[in-house]
Amino acid sequence: MDPLSNWRSLLFYSLLVSGLVLLATGGHMQAKAWLAQYLISDAWQQALAEPDSKVKPWFYADTHVVAQLDFPHQHQRLTVLSGASGRNLAFGPGHLLASGELGNSAEKGVLIAGHNDTHFAFLQHLKTGEQFRMQLQNGTWQHFQVKEMRVVHQADTGFLHHSGLYLTTCYPYDSLAANTPWRLLVTAEQISLGENS
Repeated sequence: MDPLSNWRSLLFYSLLVSGLVLLATGGHMQAKAWLAQYLISDAWQQALAEPDSKVKPWFYADTHVVAQLDFPHQHQRLTVLSGASGRNLAFGPGHLLASGELGNSAEKGVLIAGHNDTHFAFLQHLKTGEQFRMQLQNGTWQHFQVKEMRVVHQADTGFLHHSGLYLTTCYPYDSLAANTPWRLLVTAEQISLGENS
């Protein structure tokens, strides 16, 4: 066998092995994401049955499930995690602990954040006046209506001094740069008291 043929064979097998490794890595990430969503959904069902407990989706998680958002017009139902750290947001929307208490948006603004390329991608399609609901761990549903959608700087947190439920994600959606300082802020007002259904 000539040296050029050896070189081509070596290159071919190196590329083949590299491709298989990349394929396996990507498949592993997809499987992990799917499993996480299953575990989070299961944890929410357990949390509803045990309203006074902090149910973690997996035993080593540094978060627990706290609420569920339901956007019927967008065909989205999302379980909210406690805390809005980058690690938590990789698995679902997170409640910013420094904001108001979930279920009590009348006193102080409650903020829920999510990534714009996964769980909160649909926020770009929301319309003013659209209604959605949030289920608390005690089983009650609170109903909300989108009041306003605007772009704010990430340092602008003054809105949290006002009552309401706020949803936020990075903006713009098609930005090529990571860590943009802009956020899409959805302001929602509660339109009904909690109900069990």
